[in-house]
Amino acid sequence: MAKPLINKYPKLKAKMAYNGNNVADLSKVLEISEDSTRRRLRGEVEFELSEIVKLMKFYACQFEDIFGEIEAPAGMLAAAPA
Repeated sequence: MAKPLINKYPKLKAKMAYNGNNVADLSKVLEISEDSTRRRLRGEVEFELSEIVKLMKFYACQFEDIFGEIEAPAGMLAAAPA
């Protein structure tokens, strides 16, 4: 049975889409293979600190802008725990 797809880094993937970047572009920035980049994007392997710094420089943003949690839109309440 196939594993369900989980978007481990939604903000990073949003930055990639907004800037028109793909896995090949990211692998060049990170100086690793495309396969290694895909494993990181899937969450199978954690990003190394040096790779995080490269991404922050490449996208000219802070850590939270790439790896932070997605906030609920204004006016939306989070579901109360049952």
